[in-house]
Amino acid sequence: MYQFSEVPNLRHMRMIQVIGQVGGVSSASRYLSTSQPAVTQAVANIEADIGAPVFERCATGTYPTAIGKIYLQRIDRFLDILDRTIAQVMPADRTAQQVDRLMTGTQLRALMVTCEVGRVAEIATSLGLSPASLFRSARSLERVLGKPLFDKTAQGPIPNKTALFLAREFRRAVREIEMARGEILSAQGNESLELIIGTLPMAGSTELALATRRFMADHPAVKVRVMLGEYHKLLADLSNSRIDLIFGMLRKPDWADDVCEEVLFHDSYCMVARPGHPLASRKTVTPQDLAGFDWIVPSKGTPRRDRIEQIFENSPQKPRFQLETSSLTMSRAFLVSSETLTLMTRSEVAHDLESGTLIDLPCPFLENVLKKGVTTRTDWLPTRAHADFLDHLRDVTRAPMRRPAPTGLRVA
Repeated sequence: MYQFSEVPNLRHMRMIQVIGQVGGVSSASRYLSTSQPAVTQAVANIEADIGAPVFERCATGTYPTAIGKIYLQRIDRFLDILDRTIAQVMPADRTAQQVDRLMTGTQLRALMVTCEVGRVAEIATSLGLSPASLFRSARSLERVLGKPLFDKTAQGPIPNKTALFLAREFRRAVREIEMARGEILSAQGNESLELIIGTLPMAGSTELALATRRFMADHPAVKVRVMLGEYHKLLADLSNSRIDLIFGMLRKPDWADDVCEEVLFHDSYCMVARPGHPLASRKTVTPQDLAGFDWIVPSKGTPRRDRIEQIFENSPQKPRFQLETSSLTMSRAFLVSSETLTLMTRSEVAHDLESGTLIDLPCPFLENVLKKGVTTRTDWLPTRAHADFLDHLRDVTRAPMRRPAPTGLRVA
C-alpha cells in the first residue's frame, strides 16, 4: 500500500502548509527559522512528487493553484491529526511540540508497519527493509515521546495500546495525503486514486454493482476495490483507515463514536428454498414446519443468525444448524440442489426470486425491517470521486425498484 511505501517528509509538509498560510517563501523561511533555499527545495520536491504546481509565484506573493488548494486542505488535515495525536500521548510534564519537530516520516512509517501484527515480515520484504530495522526505528519513538510503545514477550516485542492508538491515527493522517495525491493524479487522467469499499454479506450486491458500474463509467481513471467482510472486521478497518466506507446493514455500536451512518434504503428478510420444495405448496409456513429441514446459517452473533434463532425460540422442535457459511454462492448451490432452507435479505435474492431460481416461502412472522446504507468516519472528507460514488449509491437505492419500508413493522 502507498501508506507503507512512501510516507511524506513531515518537514516538507510543514513548509508547504506555512507557505499557504503566510503567502510567500521568504516569509515562510523566517517563520520556520530555516533557509529560503530549503523551503524552495521542499516545494520543488512536493511538486515533482504530485506532478503539478502547488503555488503560483508573482510579484505580490505566492498563491496556491487550484490543485494546490486541494493539496493544502489535505496537508492541513494531515498535520492537524498528527499534532493532536502527539499532544494526546505526551507525558503531562512535557510540552507538546509540532510533530515535524519531534519525529520523521521514516519513524511514522516504522510504527505503522510494526503495528501490523502478523504482517511485519511481509511488509518489510515488500519495502526492501528488514523487520529488525523497522523495529529499531519504531522504538526510537519511545525516547522521543517519553513513553513505552512495546511490551516484551517471549515471541518478541509487541505494540501496546499507545502504539496501536498512534498507528491508527498515523494511518488516518497518511490516508489524507494518499487521497490528495490520487485526486490530483486522477484529474490529470492518471490511474492513481483508489476507492476502498467494505461490504457486508447480504448488503445488496445488485445495488452496489449498479452504482459501481455507473461510477466507473464517469471516472475511468479511478480504481474501485470492494472488500467483503463481517461487520466488526470492517468496522475496525474503517476506524484504521484501511477502507473508506462500509455498505450494508446499519448496526453501529454505541461505543463507536468515530463513525456515522446514513440510511439509504430499507430491506426485509425472506425465507428461501428451491422451486418444488415440500413447503412450497403451503399457504402459511410455521416455525414447526421449518424445523424439520436442514438449514444454512451464518456465524453466531450476526443479525441474520440471531433472527433465524429467534424463529425457533418458542418452538418445541429446533433444527440442527450443521452448515455455517456467509457465502451467497455456497448458499445458492445448496438451496437449488437440496431441500435446505435459509433466511436471506430480499434485496440480495431479488433476481433469484424473479427468475424462479429460488422461491420465497410464506412466513408472516418475518416482520423485521432492516436499515441499510453507508457507514463512514465522522471526520471523513471525501474526495470528489468518493462524493460522486456516494451520489450514485443514493440514486440507485432511490430507484422505483426500491420499495419503502412497510409501516408499523419492527426495525432490526
